[in-house]
Amino acid sequence: MRPDTPLTIYEIRCADKESRALFDKADLRAIMGPKLLGYHFEADFAFVFCEGDADIGGLLSSIPGLTLSQVHRLRYDEWQDGANAPPLVIGPLAIYPPSWAGPKAPPPKVSPNPVHGHLSPFAPLVIDPGLAFGYGGHATTKACLSFLLRVYSPQGKGAPKVCLDLGTGTGVLALASARMGAERVLGVDYSHLAIEIARENLAMNQLGDKVSFVYGEAADFASYEAGLVLSNIPLAVHLDLLGKGAYADRRYLILSGLLPSEADTLTKRLLGSYPYKLIDNQRDDRWSSWLLGAE
Repeated sequence: MRPDTPLTIYEIRCADKESRALFDKADLRAIMGPKLLGYHFEADFAFVFCEGDADIGGLLSSIPGLTLSQVHRLRYDEWQDGANAPPLVIGPLAIYPPSWAGPKAPPPKVSPNPVHGHLSPFAPLVIDPGLAFGYGGHATTKACLSFLLRVYSPQGKGAPKVCLDLGTGTGVLALASARMGAERVLGVDYSHLAIEIARENLAMNQLGDKVSFVYGEAADFASYEAGLVLSNIPLAVHLDLLGKGAYADRRYLILSGLLPSEADTLTKRLLGSYPYKLIDNQRDDRWSSWLLGAE
């Protein structure tokens, strides 16, 4: 998508679970036409993304219980700070936007690191953020990537073969874990838009034999067997997962998406329930991310 592409974001309130369910099952493209780019939910709101203005009246009249709350108009590069970003380099891992990587194919298997000029042991990733969160540059994502490098370092022991990425967004963490050595990775998100974009990134990076992405609520995958669980998500979802046992009996946990005070709340409860030890914590005045390992 061009940086100057005009976006219109319709913020729509769903009156109840029934209206949200009807919205989720509707053929929005048939209702709104080709300008529709995608949508995702946050609590009881749906955010509908279009290229310019679209027929929102047709959507509101076709599904009972919907109310237009706000309309946001901006350019793509104002929405997505990863638009046309330069390659992101974290240790031996390089992440390229498609404009740097060439047409629909990742860079060579071993590629010069564009910042430090040395060869990387990992094939670079190509990440197109589209309209979802993130290309890798957010502080929480970078912290999770650095933790992944530690878990899958050549010096590490017992690196998990199976990884579960909850709140996968564009799939950057799921794809990175496969690049680093995970043999099977499942990415989950409750955003149709995110899953569509993650699957496009999966195809670009040719990792379909190791990674899959599914649409759904994180809590529905609490019992999924994986040695590593990645959760870059809000505190309320973390606490729900903790209550459902999603963080029990893992080799490693990478937890992020938290304000420092929220992280203190979560880790206090988690460490009081399970025998994990703190391996690393990256913290600033806005975000706190944790790497925990089994005793």
